[in-house]
Amino acid sequence: MERLKQLKQVLEFIQRRKRLVGFFTIIVLAVFFVTISKVYHYSEKSEFCASCHEMKIHYDSFKASKHHNEHVENCHACHVGPGLKGYAHAKLSDGTHDSFMHAFQAYTDGAFIEIAEDSLQILNGNCVRCHSEGFTKDKSHIEYVSKSNKHGTGGATPEKLACTDCHLGVVHPHMPGDLFKAYAAKKIKPYGTYEETDCLACHKMATPDVVKEWTKSAHAVKGVTCISCHGNDHRYIARKRGYVSASACGECHQNQFLDFKESAHLQGHPVAATSKFDVITTKLLNIEGCKDCHKLSLSYEFDRFGGSCDACHPSHKFAVTDAKAYDACEKCHIGGPDHSRLDTSEKSIFGKVQKLRSQGLITKELVTCQACHGPNKSHNFTKSFIPQNLDVLLFGGTGLVKLPTTHK
Repeated sequence: MERLKQLKQVLEFIQRRKRLVGFFTIIVLAVFFVTISKVYHYSEKSEFCASCHEMKIHYDSFKASKHHNEHVENCHACHVGPGLKGYAHAKLSDGTHDSFMHAFQAYTDGAFIEIAEDSLQILNGNCVRCHSEGFTKDKSHIEYVSKSNKHGTGGATPEKLACTDCHLGVVHPHMPGDLFKAYAAKKIKPYGTYEETDCLACHKMATPDVVKEWTKSAHAVKGVTCISCHGNDHRYIARKRGYVSASACGECHQNQFLDFKESAHLQGHPVAATSKFDVITTKLLNIEGCKDCHKLSLSYEFDRFGGSCDACHPSHKFAVTDAKAYDACEKCHIGGPDHSRLDTSEKSIFGKVQKLRSQGLITKELVTCQACHGPNKSHNFTKSFIPQNLDVLLFGGTGLVKLPTTHK
């Protein structure tokens, strides 16, 4: 009864002093909204994030990084998604979680605060958005990465490759990332077993061109990563100097390997002795011109599975177009050692091809080695078959020959 009486008195006072109550209500609301606005804008600043001691090391590293520029002014640029939904997620999910952990002093032992898995997708989305707008040296790289996948095991669907799989520790301290930077800077070969993302993150710094080539390959699209071909034991990889035998490729490309296995290309790869020496000496192991094609030693077990696919399919793109190029064979069989060179005399097949090329009657792409060698997509290039159009061209008339426009 007493409370109802007090409430009645308050309502009567409001009725008598409507203007006064309305005036103070407006002032209170104005102060409230101004305060909210100030807090909102302050919370967008990096200094707000750094007000918690757990974030101090991340704040300092951000200030010292290349990402602290006119395009990335604060933490929100990377860590908050687009629109109201992205802002709500950052504040209600990430902010609440971090505040809760701060209140319970979860990081007093020096452990780094880490980004949540669902927020990692937002971060990668902002990477793509920002670098697609022109803040990148190679726009095509983003397109290729978007098509690339990680290795799927046990029949699982391959996961999409993300920016943060390779670019570790770009802005904030990252233990593996910092370790990989040290490896790359000092050219140290790490020993141990690693995951595919470790390979990509380290070699993005150690051999960036290799990683870029891989992202442009069909392997990247199908989720064939470093560990698929090289394995995950870096000690063994270093011992082999990264060598991947044709038999390793044959685990997936079975028909091509079986053809290649019968060819002179593979048969001539492992050489244990030459015609002049019964014993291979250390000097012979480094003969210029020989070691590029032949394995002049069978010291290790992996040497015995001779042959290499990247002689024709250059790593790490392994593109079919490169293997079909007119000069793919010529680099060895024209400019290579004497015993591998083709007969280019005027009466030979290739001599005729060269003559027609020099006269401008055919283009280099019109007649290639692969047109006759390895018919029906065979990888045994010992087999040969001259198609009818080339038979006419080279041996029986003008066929596809372009007639000269002058009499010179």
